[in-house]
Amino acid sequence: MESHAFYLDLCLQCAWREQLQTLPNPAVAALVLDKWGAILSIEAHKESGKPHAEVLALQKAYAKLSGDSAILSLQEPHAIHRYLLQFAIPYFKDSIIYITLEPCASAKCGKTPSCATLLKALCPKCVVIGAQDPNKNAKGGTQELIEAGISVIKAWEIESLRTIHDKAIALLEPFRLLQENGRVVVFKYASRLDGSIDGGQISTRVTQSLMHNYRTKADVLLISGKSVREDNPTLDTRFATLRHRNPNVVILTRQVDFPRTAPLFAIPNRRVDIVNTLPPLRGFVFCEGGAGLLASMQDEIDILLVMLNASFNSGAKLTMRLQREFQLLHSMQSNDDILLWLMPKRYSKWEK
Repeated sequence: MESHAFYLDLCLQCAWREQLQTLPNPAVAALVLDKWGAILSIEAHKESGKPHAEVLALQKAYAKLSGDSAILSLQEPHAIHRYLLQFAIPYFKDSIIYITLEPCASAKCGKTPSCATLLKALCPKCVVIGAQDPNKNAKGGTQELIEAGISVIKAWEIESLRTIHDKAIALLEPFRLLQENGRVVVFKYASRLDGSIDGGQISTRVTQSLMHNYRTKADVLLISGKSVREDNPTLDTRFATLRHRNPNVVILTRQVDFPRTAPLFAIPNRRVDIVNTLPPLRGFVFCEGGAGLLASMQDEIDILLVMLNASFNSGAKLTMRLQREFQLLHSMQSNDDILLWLMPKRYSKWEK
């Protein structure tokens, strides 16, 4: 079972790279091993409406096993499914497939075809699954595989895989919150190693591009009036690698008659609301700001994303004075930045 935990952990690391970018879908990754235990592919779901992780992993694995690279030119989910069903069935009977989340069921597929249907047809030797799907409209794929006679290892039923199952559940938190509460509020907080947040751009361009990707998926981008006055921001998605969709903006401020002079007001196809009290929040709300906004928003935050840049600034002020405990969901590196995904400890399921 140690090897199962190792390969599922590789999948989880891969899936976290796409976190938030797949909303309103969950972040998911899949890995395919050949009959000798070599990794053929490891892939993650990239964006809602695009191929699921299992499909991408099987697509690449089939190309390696068969030498048929024509499949790699396909990008549309249904086209890849059809190609695999037509040509790939003999190639996976000795393979093991790892998935962080159970495959979507046959009767409950949405924009993309059912991964359970595809896996049943390919009939791998074994499928190892990290977590059950919390979405009632997609769950049931695990049982379908079992009923089709495929060996399935469920991490939540095996004591030695309990830790990796907990990690697979942690990966699903943004998706679960959006499903259950109709909203997920993520606060991005950037600082240097000494805690300083002033003195200009903190994060690297690679991380900045990632944050702009998050903006493209946000229903609302929330920022403080102080940040608008001091930074004069555009709040667009010019560095995004995903489709450049600019989110609506909410500016939270105590100032009456807030000036509409910042560049953000000139961005087309967006709404900008200026509010003195926090309105009801729905959908994916991405907050960007400093210590003041974080302190005022702390009871609304579902996930705190702290970005630590590997630098110090002797001339900057240490301004964070928040009294709050968090549970670490995940940490990862982005260029010279460390990203910490934190959840407030009011979510009792994560308290130890």
